[in-house]
Amino acid sequence: MRRPLAALGLAYLLVAGLVFAGGPLVVTGPAATAPGLAFVWPSGAPIRYTVDSGPLSVNPSGQTKITNAQGLTRVQNLFNNWHNVSTAAISYSYAGPITGVSGGDVKSMADFNTVQGSCKNGTQNPVIFDSNGSLLKSLGLDPLIIGFASTCKLDPVAGHIVSALILLNGQFQDGVTNQNTNNFELTADQFDEAITHEMGHFSGLGHSQINLDLFQSGAFGSCDTDRLAGLPLMFPIAFCQARKSVGLPILSPDDAAWISKLYPSSTFSTSYGAISGYVYFSDGMTQMQGANVIARRVDDPTTTTIDESRRIAFSAVSGFKFTWNPGQAVSGDNAAGASTGSRDPGLIGYYEIPVTPGQYTVQIEAIDHDFRGGSGVGPIPVPSFLPGPQEFWHKYQSAIDDTTAKDIVTVAAGPPVSNINFILNGTPPRFDSNEDGLISQGISQRPFLVCVIRRRWIFGASAGVSL
Repeated sequence: MRRPLAALGLAYLLVAGLVFAGGPLVVTGPAATAPGLAFVWPSGAPIRYTVDSGPLSVNPSGQTKITNAQGLTRVQNLFNNWHNVSTAAISYSYAGPITGVSGGDVKSMADFNTVQGSCKNGTQNPVIFDSNGSLLKSLGLDPLIIGFASTCKLDPVAGHIVSALILLNGQFQDGVTNQNTNNFELTADQFDEAITHEMGHFSGLGHSQINLDLFQSGAFGSCDTDRLAGLPLMFPIAFCQARKSVGLPILSPDDAAWISKLYPSSTFSTSYGAISGYVYFSDGMTQMQGANVIARRVDDPTTTTIDESRRIAFSAVSGFKFTWNPGQAVSGDNAAGASTGSRDPGLIGYYEIPVTPGQYTVQIEAIDHDFRGGSGVGPIPVPSFLPGPQEFWHKYQSAIDDTTAKDIVTVAAGPPVSNINFILNGTPPRFDSNEDGLISQGISQRPFLVCVIRRRWIFGASAGVSL
């Protein structure tokens, strides 16, 4: 029997109502000075975090497998994966042991509640070691969760992350595999990648979807190097072997691009360009929320051993700056809508992808329908099915075009290449026959949004590793 893959933590676990996007984890809402921008940590100073004083991992016999000193060094090294991106200006600083609990060691549910409360108050940004998985069990969570990150407090006006926390489940590093007790082991590299993913959420990154066919093919644990190279570390499900095991950097091009977009260094503007546009329904005027847009580097035929179109790819979700819930006055209980996301109708269906200079094809696809809630991609909590077939961009977009036709987009460093717009094929009319007369009389109609019902979702172990 194939060993079940473990479920990773849900990024929204301790904070409800976040906007998950291909790019930023959550964007500012109506209260912000600048709505529709990513929530980020304030610039100018390192992000200070405290660390649990207990061991990172203890086996069922009570033997310490990873000491506190080893765990602390590991946490510092993993944060450096994001800090070391040359085009990103983000840094982290160890601020000492966790405060508020005896000895700085979070051992019980009461300890966790105390530390979580201090995080919600903005007092500290704790990194918690659950050395044997007992904290997760006390919280009533799936024991197959490797770790989770949560934004504890946001400044809705300034658009800043005030505090956040991370929990690491050391049971996955205890040297024991016992399927009967749901005790599974990961390699050190697999565990480190999972925690680096959570540190991405801690830093303000959401999930990204690229090379989805690799996941859908069922190639769990044995992924080809080209597609693994382009698979974001911030992909919602961890299912491949560790990137390091095949000589790849821990961050994909998409990961490095988005951390740089959120925290641009002085070299970002000379190292990245962008591709932007809108996704429209077949009428060519109604914008669509929630389509995944991917820019792929054109493959170089002279490099016969690698496929650049698989390795170098970047993504964003249409409408990622707009709110998933603009509110409505009909029911009487949702007048204001969500506190996050812009209300500017000009951002409905809009996408913008940071890319390195080069030649690209651009395509759209649906978000996988299993990616929802804490494993969501894009602004809509439950993914929309793509109303028409997935298709490439070309210069003569229409509702009846060849979806496989593609034109090349050449990008230089600096401002975006704009108006790379898509018109979907085969979507229903915007209005029914009883409303057509309103259009002919010139009466304005408001663009419609895809209606969704929000729900929570935790993946089963057999499906892969939920991040």
